[in-house]
Amino acid sequence: MVPERISRTRIRFQRVLRITVAWAVLACLTALFEHTFLLTHGSPGRLMDRIDDRLPTAIIAGLLGGTLYLFVLRDRWRRLPYFHAVGVMAILLAVVLVVVRLILPPTTAGSGDLLHQAFSYTGVSTFLYWFLLMAGTMLMVRLNDQLGSGGISYLTGFYHKPRQEMRIFMFLDMRSSTAIAERLGHTRYFELLNELFADITDPILYSRGDIYQYVGDEISVSWSFRRGVGRQRCIRCFLDIRRKLRARAAHYEARYGLTPVFKAGFHYGPVTTGEVGLVKKERIYSGDVVNTAAHIQNQCNKHGVDNLISDDLVKVLRLPASYTLRGIGSTELKGRSQAIGLWTLEEKGAAAQ
Repeated sequence: MVPERISRTRIRFQRVLRITVAWAVLACLTALFEHTFLLTHGSPGRLMDRIDDRLPTAIIAGLLGGTLYLFVLRDRWRRLPYFHAVGVMAILLAVVLVVVRLILPPTTAGSGDLLHQAFSYTGVSTFLYWFLLMAGTMLMVRLNDQLGSGGISYLTGFYHKPRQEMRIFMFLDMRSSTAIAERLGHTRYFELLNELFADITDPILYSRGDIYQYVGDEISVSWSFRRGVGRQRCIRCFLDIRRKLRARAAHYEARYGLTPVFKAGFHYGPVTTGEVGLVKKERIYSGDVVNTAAHIQNQCNKHGVDNLISDDLVKVLRLPASYTLRGIGSTELKGRSQAIGLWTLEEKGAAAQ
């Protein structure tokens, strides 16, 4: 559990720093526009003085606000619709500005009481500035969640032309899903899937994986070869998902009368990666490795295990001694002319947990 926590904390701090840098850049641009406007209207002044007025506040607000949002509020607000979350944020922001005004009252004479200050030109413009900044930041965070860790590639056109690359794939599927759907009914089953996918999203993101597809109760995840092999992220991702669902077993048992269990198949190899479509553009992977990973996952029930890893992937993972591998043997897979060696993995001491 420690590696997952370390990765989660590191990624969140990286995002806090990105938010702080973005706010600092925006503060400098705002100071530049303000300086240009005032010069145009005959008010002289130094650009650096205006930057000095705005930059420290932007850096402090970025660090404090980004930390508060990503470490405390985001997990609570991410299930809310965007505009609902923005409305809650606006109320919280108004409270913060009032508290700051009480702690640091204005030094100018004749500023009036607190209500007058809040609805003055300065008070309203200050609220709107920070409101738009926070709303924009929340939107960018949500778009990043929507597009995944590869969202930048959509903007840069990295996959505008098909590329050959090595990737690792994990296909996850919920065990006994058909029987569960029949027992719960369509609406309750959808609620279960929605809650499950929400629970397993963070382990995927913190392992730096890309969610490729949701297909019913199945989810496919992909890593670039370097990311997936590094620190055995692809394997740790599945183990973190399994650990999290076990920790939440009492909740699922109380709400749905069951303990969900996922099974996973892993494989890696060369694929052709590219973007298709003009509207709702999507990245797709073409290659035998995708189908093979799906077929490996289908073998889990046959062998009575919750994970199966291809022999090819095991050879490059360099697994530490904290993992135990058990050979399943060579297995014929649908669509492959040659048998493939399979292994199942367990953490030492996991059985006791």
